[in-house]
Amino acid sequence: MHTSPLKARTRVVGLGLALLLSVHSSFAAAQSSPAAATVTATQTVQVTGQATVTTTPAAARQAALNDAIRAAIEQVLGAYVSASSTLRSTEEFEQLQQRLIKRADGFGRIVQVLAERQDGSTYSVTVRVAVARPSLEQELKAFLTQKGDPRILVVIPEQVLRRVVPDPAAETEVQRALIAAGYRVVDLSQSQLNAARDVVRSGAVDPQARRELATRYQADLLVTGEAFAEEYGAVLSQRAYTARLEIKIVDLATGQVIFSDAFTGAGTAATDAVAGKTALQNVARTATPALPGALLGWLSGSGKAAGRTFTVRFLQVPTFRALNDSLALLRGSAGVQAALNRQFDAAGALAEVEYAGSPEELAQLLEDLGFTVTGLSAGELTVTYR
Repeated sequence: MHTSPLKARTRVVGLGLALLLSVHSSFAAAQSSPAAATVTATQTVQVTGQATVTTTPAAARQAALNDAIRAAIEQVLGAYVSASSTLRSTEEFEQLQQRLIKRADGFGRIVQVLAERQDGSTYSVTVRVAVARPSLEQELKAFLTQKGDPRILVVIPEQVLRRVVPDPAAETEVQRALIAAGYRVVDLSQSQLNAARDVVRSGAVDPQARRELATRYQADLLVTGEAFAEEYGAVLSQRAYTARLEIKIVDLATGQVIFSDAFTGAGTAATDAVAGKTALQNVARTATPALPGALLGWLSGSGKAAGRTFTVRFLQVPTFRALNDSLALLRGSAGVQAALNRQFDAAGALAEVEYAGSPEELAQLLEDLGFTVTGLSAGELTVTYR
């Protein structure tokens, strides 16, 4: 049940001035500390590096430190592509790893030396390395462009004190972060945004709604959820608000949820409206660092998105038997884990194909099997019978 602003203020005042000062300090620290804004930009890992002593122990030590940085880069990069992904075993991915490892000093730095020793002709160090995740993500994103460059629709209805926000702060912050990470975000007019929010506001996005969003806005992925901010009370002369953001990324072609999580944040300002929007913006900034990694996992076919599922629309299908024969051919092709018919009528057929490669590779496979590919996006292909 929603608590009225008056009751919320009364309850907070009753907690005492000491608590209010404490809350105010934490809000101020979260908003003003540069470290707070960049803490999620790096990932610290513990690794061991080794080198052979060929000249002096000092030179071997430096070589071992360099080896540790390279190991940290490889560990973080590999986390985006699971061991089950076929991408990991490709020659192209191996070449990418080698290029990045050669430039390791630009992606990682040693923040703590935990242990070091010389054992015969081998010098070993155990260190903590801070890896610049955004830089690595940008490099991997550029490499995975060949796997499809999805168009992303961001639609997150927001409320402050249960009033709909006309220009949502969390939605804007998510869009900004995705654009900064190199992704294509669908740019909608205000009326289009309002229409899209009406579609997703009910909660679950059913198959018909997904198709409508994908077709109307030419989108491959939907970033949606819900965000709301509520008054916490008065902190000295400032209004204090807490916010919650529930966010998920949905593959519009298949309905596959490739990311889902919830975040909380807070904000203060002189007025209720600004405090509420500040809280929404802050909670979005907490959430956005996790999104590029989830998208990279989807593009690379790792994690929950391993063996990506593509929607294939078959046009001019001569008979139902012909469709079944076609799907049987697909199931017997390299890289195809499943090919299932989801719909068949006079207009054609709709199938879901679980495939380990890129959309372009699946398109080439379909043409090799005798079809003509007439449409291609990051998650959907349209083909016709010859």
